[in-house]
Parts: sequence; structure tokens; C-alpha cells
Amino acid sequence: MDLDEIKDLVERSQKKDKEAFSRLFDFYYDKIIRYVFRRTLDVEYSKDITSNVFLKALDNIESFKWRNGINSFNAWIFKIATNEVNQYFRKQNRYKLIIDDPEIRFNLKDESNLSLEIEKKIDNDKYLMILNKAIKELKPIYQDIIHLRYFEEMSYDEISEALKKNESTVRVYAKRAIEELEKILEKDAVNFTNYEKTI
Repeated sequence: MDLDEIKDLVERSQKKDKEAFSRLFDFYYDKIIRYVFRRTLDVEYSKDITSNVFLKALDNIESFKWRNGINSFNAWIFKIATNEVNQYFRKQNRYKLIIDDPEIRFNLKDESNLSLEIEKKIDNDKYLMILNKAIKELKPIYQDIIHLRYFEEMSYDEISEALKKNESTVRVYAKRAIEELEKILEKDAVNFTNYEKTI
């Protein structure tokens, strides 16, 4: 989907065009659920959080304003996702769908295959599990930056917009996050080597 098409869909969605928003949903759904899952490592919560992201996007799309082309909307929706993930971590055992409006129904794709695919990837990838464990030891802002920069491959400009921090601050935080992550992984490397010997 190119910039003009996304712009058109956003403008139509801002005028309450449900078909247009449904197409944005289809385009962004896999990106958002994968991002959320990498952060939570919980399929069911990832589905709930992703639903909340799109419900919040739908509720707030009228106030969305373009800044940097396609990156602007991308940053905006990932900002909502990041906020929802952070809320999940603050209220981990109490996280629930915030809106259960029978009037609002999305034509969800078959999530079971996506969920199974994600679960298999994580179950079969010990290195990713170790990396995720290490990332969770970082400060929340460092976690956000690592995930957005290295998993979602967002530019510093997009991350700066999504997190409402200036770009130079994001670059400094990214450097610090990598340094801290390397220390954690070096410390865990010994433990991982010992773990590998037991299996």
C-alpha cells in the first residue's frame, strides 16, 4: 500500500467510512499483533491489546494530523500500540478489553494460524527467548526503542514521533539501550551455555 492510498484511507476513515478503516485495519493488523506479541510473549493478551489499539485508533482517527507522509500514520498507530503494551505491563493481571461495543465489529482474519505460527517461532527459537528476557530487564523506554528500531525497523524519525521524544534523545537512548543489552546478554551467555549442555 503506497502513501497516497494510505492518505486516502485515513481521510475517508476520518469521515466515518467503515470500509476505509477496515482496509487500514487489514494492512496494519499483522504488523501490530507481531509487535505486541514480541513485547508480551502472550498470544491471548496480544489479541486483546491489538483489538484495543484499533479501537483507540478508530475513536481518535479524526484528531490525527499528517506530519511526515506514510511515516506519520505508521508512527501514530505504533504509538498507540506502545502505550497499550506499557499499560499492559503496568496492570498485567488486570488488563481487559477496554471497549466491548457490539456495534463495532471488525472482519478479523483467521488469527489461529497467525497465533500458532508466532508460538512455534518463539518455542523453537531459544535465542529469541533469551533476547526477549534480556530486553525485559531494560528500562521501559529502552525496551520501546529496541523493539521499534530493531524489530519493526522504524527510522529514528518515526520512533521520535511515536514516543514524543526528540530524535537526538532517541539516538542517545538507543545507544545506551544496546550497551545495557550487551551487558545483560554477556552475563546470560554463561547461563545459556550451561543451559545448552543440559538439553
